[in-house]
Amino acid sequence: MSEGAVKFLESHELDLLIGQVSVTVIDVREPDEFAKGHIETSINIPTSNFDIPAIVDITDEADTDLVFVCSVGQRSFGAANAVLAHVDCEVSNLKGGIQSWCRAGFDLEGEAQ
Repeated sequence: MSEGAVKFLESHELDLLIGQVSVTVIDVREPDEFAKGHIETSINIPTSNFDIPAIVDITDEADTDLVFVCSVGQRSFGAANAVLAHVDCEVSNLKGGIQSWCRAGFDLEGEAQ
């Protein structure tokens, strides 16, 4: 299983990872928040229905690292810590969440903010 701690990523670091390596972005916001705009390619697994076995399956099937995101980084940090002991990959959290992603000038997919 994963050793170490959850890593923190800045928005520009996540943008580079999405383009260069196998990474799965998991958005833990609620479905209505996700629908208002999310990082392209992210999948929605809200904290209200958090499914650690499903996340473990994702990493096993795709041999991918995980990056958790939410609005400001707090819910996603908790989710990342909950998963850390169950997976054998890097687990990261987007520092500042979707808000910092947008402030850095990156676009969201879905409805306008």
